[in-house]
Amino acid sequence: MSRPRFWPQLPRVRGFLHIPPSNLRVSSFGRRGLGLVLLAAACSSEPAGPPPFVPRATLGPVGSDPLSGSGLESCPVYLEERCSGGAKQRCEIVDVVTKAKAAAPDPLLRRVFLYDRWYDRYLSPLGLTMERVFTSSIPAGAPDGEWGAPEKFAEWAGRGDSAIWTGAALMADIYRYAATQTDADYRRMEDRTRALILDFEVTGIPGYLSRYHFLQRAPGSPQTDQLIVALGTETSPTQLELPKVDLPGLPPEYAAAGAKAYWEGDTSIDQYTGPMTAFPIVWSLLKDEALKAKIVYQMTCYLKRLRRIEIINLRSRPMLVQEVLTAFGASRIRLDPDDPDIRELEKLVWYVHPGINQNNSGAFTGGCPDKVQLEPWRVIDAQSESFELDLLGLNADINRDNRTLQNQIDHFYIVNLRGGDSSHIMHLAAMAYYFTGEEQYRSFLFDELIGKLRVNEVARTMMAFRLPDWCYRFYGDHITFGTHWQLVNLLPEGTLRDEMIRVMEEEVWQKAMFNQKNAKANVMYASIVPDGVATAKSTAIAEAVSQLRSFGGNGGVLDAPRRQYSHSRQSIIDAFPAGTTIRCPTVDERAACEEGGTLLGFPLEGDTISRTCDGRPGECQMPDGKCVDGLASTGLPTPLRSYEDFLWQRSPFSFGEQYAVEGAAQSPGRDLSEPYWMARHYGYLSEGAGQVLAWTSAGSCP
Repeated sequence: MSRPRFWPQLPRVRGFLHIPPSNLRVSSFGRRGLGLVLLAAACSSEPAGPPPFVPRATLGPVGSDPLSGSGLESCPVYLEERCSGGAKQRCEIVDVVTKAKAAAPDPLLRRVFLYDRWYDRYLSPLGLTMERVFTSSIPAGAPDGEWGAPEKFAEWAGRGDSAIWTGAALMADIYRYAATQTDADYRRMEDRTRALILDFEVTGIPGYLSRYHFLQRAPGSPQTDQLIVALGTETSPTQLELPKVDLPGLPPEYAAAGAKAYWEGDTSIDQYTGPMTAFPIVWSLLKDEALKAKIVYQMTCYLKRLRRIEIINLRSRPMLVQEVLTAFGASRIRLDPDDPDIRELEKLVWYVHPGINQNNSGAFTGGCPDKVQLEPWRVIDAQSESFELDLLGLNADINRDNRTLQNQIDHFYIVNLRGGDSSHIMHLAAMAYYFTGEEQYRSFLFDELIGKLRVNEVARTMMAFRLPDWCYRFYGDHITFGTHWQLVNLLPEGTLRDEMIRVMEEEVWQKAMFNQKNAKANVMYASIVPDGVATAKSTAIAEAVSQLRSFGGNGGVLDAPRRQYSHSRQSIIDAFPAGTTIRCPTVDERAACEEGGTLLGFPLEGDTISRTCDGRPGECQMPDGKCVDGLASTGLPTPLRSYEDFLWQRSPFSFGEQYAVEGAAQSPGRDLSEPYWMARHYGYLSEGAGQVLAWTSAGSCP
């Protein structure tokens, strides 16, 4: 099984307060660990009266199929063929004006349709999203009939990240439908929605998202790309049997005699951001009311399933506060003048997701709670003699190295400390109110989160503890900016929306994305930050368009998938665009990554970025004689970037990689389709407008 990718951003603590990196939300405060957690508190205030609040849809109604009444029928998969009444038909790009095959399809549109074809046919088992691994090397220019052959398939990789990337796939499908408006693309979008909803339903627990579901077969059984198969007889503690194997959409193999079908749990925040971002948008476009109701049920149950933990009276231990500030380098905290100051905080409020495992499944509460939890499920008091033991217990429940405990915690939001978490929780509340209009969700947002915990102010600290690029985990940015963008989209005109737009401009753009040349982030930024606030809208759009136009295969063939191909550091340096240079860390930046220190007498581990110098291209020698890999001074163009499962969640500055087998794994390609179709919708790309897929005559067939 592939290793899920999480947020290893806070320091690891050996022994007593060890918080495994897989549990940590990077994008808000970066490196702070449970120690900084101990500094947090909310400033109290009286709840304000109910403000006007009418959430709105991200996308408006989509028009009718442009091919309606033309005699042409739209189709979903580019170059697919079928036989109809003795006539062969092929799915081709047609012009909606002439109603004929496009004589000169837009090259980028054609490449995107190719990427969508490869995804639909070869990289979305059971409608989910994974990387395809091959049995042997795949040349860059090989046709899909060759690399897509069953005998070339080895296994699915990235299974643990399937939920987030299926959400990204749904986003691509939503915006493709918004651009083409064809009936086939509507059905394609609806099918992806059903697949993502099924990821909730297979657990049998309302609001509990599985990472994926799969069939277990005996060792030595053949693999297949038509299912997700795990070979063996053992399962991990967070893999549980499906309570029902006959749900609509599940393969019949799950219900066969002797079959064992499982779902993977221990679901982290990043996986939830897939449906969190896509569902509020697709909900307004769906025609199936029953499917819409399933979205509402699962997402509101998730919010109400979160349990509240409070750590109180922290300032009663001033020596602890000082130790934590020293250990985590208070001088590196980047607070703006009007940001909340964590050194003045007194109480920490968490919302945690209780986890199920094979040991606690019998006692696990599986229903959908009636209300959002306002009273704490657990209180840890710094004035109590059991304070350290209580912290130890909390840490044990979080620790992903041991997923067998009764009170397992899958993930947590520290809503009045971490800026990214505060945005996530506001988004969940706003989404629930948008779906239902229920007062409890409006009250939770305005009376509790904003009125008492002031999470709107905490959101302004989203990048206050950002680590240097040499040790920063860039997927934290991706996880945060997408849901924050969706929060802004849900909010009506008013003070709260203005505040969150300011966060998008000052925190997300100016402190994080300004030099990353991230097509997805740039499109989202430009689409919601108005001209009077945005400092770089035209630059963001131009960079996004440039990255999309050059996005293609990384093996030397542009109209090809991206795969694991080797590229030397020197070859990338030689191809740097004019003005791009090698950037070396300062002594302080290296220290910010590598320093450990102590917390409550236990050592903290840093991220070692230095090594013995070996003369590799672009290495940086530090004053002590050690070397660090240099980074590009600005985000690299897509042709120079390394293979990734999803390009926009990885470092845009690192480069050079070697693989034992060339082309061994292939990306799902949603990192092209999602930002492309969004850019089309927002008018940043006009080429290809008026060109859609439809069945065309291709001769005769038996």
